[in-house]
Amino acid sequence: MKTGTHIEALTQLGFPLVGWIEPGNGFKIGEAKREFSLVGTDGRSWRYSEEATGLQVTVGLRTVDQTVILSTDLENKGSASISGIEVLEPLRIVFNSPPSRWRHLYANGGTSEWIYPPTAYTTHEQTGIEHALKIESDESGRSSNLHLPFLISLPSRAADADGLFCGMEWSGAWNMIFWKEDESRIGLCAGVKVNGLTLDSGEKLRLPNVHLGFFRGGPDAGTNALRKYLYERVCPAYRDKPMLPRVSYDHWFGIGNNLNLEVMKRQADRAAELGVEVFVVDAAWFPGDFPFGVGNWNDVDRTKFPEGLEPLAEYVRSRGMDFGLWFEVERAVRGTHLVEEHPEWFLAAPTPERNGTQDYHHLNLALREAQDYLIEMVGGWIKKLDLRWSRWDYNIDPMWHWGQRDPTLKIQFGYFEGLYRVLDTLMKEHPNWMVEGCASGGRRIDIGTMKRAHTYWFSDQTEIPELCRYMQARANRFLPGHLLNSSVAVGEKARDEDFSDTSILSRMLGKLGFDGSISRWSPELTARMALWSGIFKEIRPLLVQDFYQLLPQPQTAEDWDAVQFVSYSGDESVVFAFAGNRDDAMSLRLRGLQADRHYFVTRMPDGKCATIPGETLMNTGLPVALEQAEGGLWRIRS
Repeated sequence: MKTGTHIEALTQLGFPLVGWIEPGNGFKIGEAKREFSLVGTDGRSWRYSEEATGLQVTVGLRTVDQTVILSTDLENKGSASISGIEVLEPLRIVFNSPPSRWRHLYANGGTSEWIYPPTAYTTHEQTGIEHALKIESDESGRSSNLHLPFLISLPSRAADADGLFCGMEWSGAWNMIFWKEDESRIGLCAGVKVNGLTLDSGEKLRLPNVHLGFFRGGPDAGTNALRKYLYERVCPAYRDKPMLPRVSYDHWFGIGNNLNLEVMKRQADRAAELGVEVFVVDAAWFPGDFPFGVGNWNDVDRTKFPEGLEPLAEYVRSRGMDFGLWFEVERAVRGTHLVEEHPEWFLAAPTPERNGTQDYHHLNLALREAQDYLIEMVGGWIKKLDLRWSRWDYNIDPMWHWGQRDPTLKIQFGYFEGLYRVLDTLMKEHPNWMVEGCASGGRRIDIGTMKRAHTYWFSDQTEIPELCRYMQARANRFLPGHLLNSSVAVGEKARDEDFSDTSILSRMLGKLGFDGSISRWSPELTARMALWSGIFKEIRPLLVQDFYQLLPQPQTAEDWDAVQFVSYSGDESVVFAFAGNRDDAMSLRLRGLQADRHYFVTRMPDGKCATIPGETLMNTGLPVALEQAEGGLWRIRS
């Protein structure tokens, strides 16, 4: 069978790019050819069945704006188990368009590097396909360790070509593939990586939803369609309002395990001066320090906090900030309270040769008991400390652990159902609690976790400004800015001269944070950073609207970098520009403004205001002059 009736419904929505689909071919069972037939529909879902095996595939389709969300359920309606399922693809679609004309944009995942330019979030563009283009998770099993799980693709090289974006609602092992069907057709599939799993008689399996959006107007329009869809339709609101990036403080990068009540109170005093809105205690608040105490969630380290964390939480609130706390609940170390009390809740422990003496254990969130424990434990801390924020960290590669328990990797389905249940329940029961997703930085960023995160700690690289801004600028090609939390990190030996306006500007292209020993700063530097913090709060609504990369992606330290955020209406914008390793000047041609308007242009924080027509800003450009390695911010208002 080669024509999927549900895709005929999709074409009626006005998406001319769609060709045909083969629903059965998305599920490979050995080498046998699949033969599916349509057995029923209610106009919103379509059921296909394979007579030989009894495998039933139910495809649901709903639209949100210009985006189609495909859901897929498998059920074994036969009397015998179906073994050896090697491919699970909830999306498999073919377009009647020559592969040689297509352009594909994708990005690397959220790793942490110390070289410029970093690998993390680097954007790639490929034109034409010789055989296939594949993006995927890597062998670790964390969803964005290798690539972000999003594609932006256009079937034409024209500057204003129409196109589509694709993302899968999944936090484990995945791939997306564009393949060359023949010289006139190209296919797209998105699937979960498994290894010959079995579906027992009567068993059902829900596959991840696939989000397929359509846009008009070229690659920039694709970026902004994807960002807007994620922001408005996927990312959770906070207190019934769309999330804006908060100014936060976190102690880890600069203080690490060396925290105590008095140290943290000093940081809270300085954080309040900086305009911080959320003050977060990171790892090592529990007995055993980090990482060796991960799993000791039952108490506080009483040598650091003799009376618990309540005095610090109350002190933070007295300084006008919300209080937050770090958790890493999916991993635990041998000998900690949780492992000792419930060893049956964990997957097989790694061999000493793999992780040395730390002996990390991976919690099995496919178990209802483990889920209930996390809901009760984390919820208890939220209520006890009135937590308004938690960094939900995940510093372990799951694939080895999953494979030891279940070589078919079917365990992923139960695991993520459990993880999502935990987060959904906690967020529903505690609506004042914000979640900062984290996985050794940005190694688990996907629609599945995005539905359950108000922001992400998007990289553990916080020390080098050039790397921080490079990553934020690139990640904005695929993600709304409020998800991209970076931080000005202050070490215990830091000096004022180590920081400048460029230091903070390099972390303002997303969500702004401060880390570490900020109490070391002088009153003068604190006042300057507080000024920039206030400016960030003024411009942050723009960071979740339209985005444009104004210059080519930097390749060396000699290259400039410049990006623009602009309101949907085109009446307000900000431009960030960073010079390379020499003094220089250039004109930056802006995007998204209204040609017939006049704009007031100011270099922040205290530059002179000039009035420039929108037509001039877009056609001639904004004149920008910077010294070596200097950064600048221009605010543009009509």
